[in-house]
Amino acid sequence: MKKRIVQIILILCGIGLISFIGYHVYLQYAKDIDILLNPKASQALLQKTVRSHGVITAALLILLTTVMCVVPGIPTSIVGVLVGVSYGPILGSLINISGNALGNLFAIFLLHHLTFLDQSTKENRWVKAITRMRHPKIGVMIGYMVPVIPSSIVSFTAYTLNLSLKQVALSVILGVLPSSILYACGGEALFHGYNKTAVGIIASVLLLIGLVVIIYKDREKHRLDKVKKSE
Repeated sequence: MKKRIVQIILILCGIGLISFIGYHVYLQYAKDIDILLNPKASQALLQKTVRSHGVITAALLILLTTVMCVVPGIPTSIVGVLVGVSYGPILGSLINISGNALGNLFAIFLLHHLTFLDQSTKENRWVKAITRMRHPKIGVMIGYMVPVIPSSIVSFTAYTLNLSLKQVALSVILGVLPSSILYACGGEALFHGYNKTAVGIIASVLLLIGLVVIIYKDREKHRLDKVKKSE
């Protein structure tokens, strides 16, 4: 019961922080939104305004992404694409990587210092799959790469494995690289009006990840069937 209360308090605090930071991000983009909604404004003016954001906006977006990573069930994809639109593929990727990596590292830090997840979480199929791998730290890295696996579950797995700080940091950073770069490149494509290209990039990667998950599940089912037959 105590763990549940701590969990609810943390989630509410996270939602509150997201709302607070999100409001300040909105203030940074208020001018952009006005130009976007103005039918007389040119596309060139909109693009110039969108790309005029500096350090303050970047810091707010990193903070927003960080908190969103900590709160379970909140995707960061929209913010990641917005970063790509505003800062381009290179700087946008660095901003996305910073926010995602800091968020997941902070989530693991909280797990080490606050007890808010029940030990039954260890029975989660993804936790079991990663911990049973020959190289679990690689499993943690892959877990962060696959969108269908909740990052909170991957962070919990990293916590239970008692990896060193260096191993955790490396797994998290490498794990968030693909999606961070993908969203930044998708945002860049949207900035230039390549809507189909942006959707195509994101859809292709998600399809590939989906196939990997399906293949994994099929192999796991096959392994369990063999175990049952041997018994």
